[in-house]
Amino acid sequence: MDILFKKTVYVVHGLIFLLVTVIGIGPVFSIATPDPGGSYKVWTVMIVIFDLLVLVSAFIQLKIRKTWVLILSALGLVALFAVTLQYIYPYMLDFFVK
Repeated sequence: MDILFKKTVYVVHGLIFLLVTVIGIGPVFSIATPDPGGSYKVWTVMIVIFDLLVLVSAFIQLKIRKTWVLILSALGLVALFAVTLQYIYPYMLDFFVK
């Protein structure tokens, strides 16, 4: 049971980490016309901070070893990323609501 929980923590947090990183890299390599005065500093800092939060969460999950805490923290991380992404990129909601 202990090895299975560790693998689950690694997989869940690894997928969240990859999701955040891939979405974070997206605007940098966008094919759209770049904003002449635009900067990706805020975007990059948000992605780095969130990735660090995911790593800290994984470390804490390995110490606590409670399944319900893992589920709540994974859902909380995804929800926090969605809310943060909405403020950084206000048109994100247009992808889901038509």
